[in-house]
Amino acid sequence: MTAALLGWGGFTWRKAEDAIITARHSLDVIAKIELKLAEEYVTKKDFELAFDRLFATLSRFEEKLDYHVYAQDDNIRRLKGKLRKYTGEEY
Repeated sequence: MTAALLGWGGFTWRKAEDAIITARHSLDVIAKIELKLAEEYVTKKDFELAFDRLFATLSRFEEKLDYHVYAQDDNIRRLKGKLRKYTGEEY
């Protein structure tokens, strides 16, 4: 009975040691993954700066687009006026 009890205790002890070693290894792996993920974070300030630059670029694009649309509208009106003048028709 004592031999069986000691055998079972030894078996349990080895399994517990293996579980502790596996847990420590898993913690090390998880810590490395957390560190790798943390490398990819962007600070709020950097994020806001990037979006400010994006919105400034979009604003300039919008101004250029508005300018070209209005310039084209003026050009069309001028051409319509010339056409009316030459044809005598109303458009």
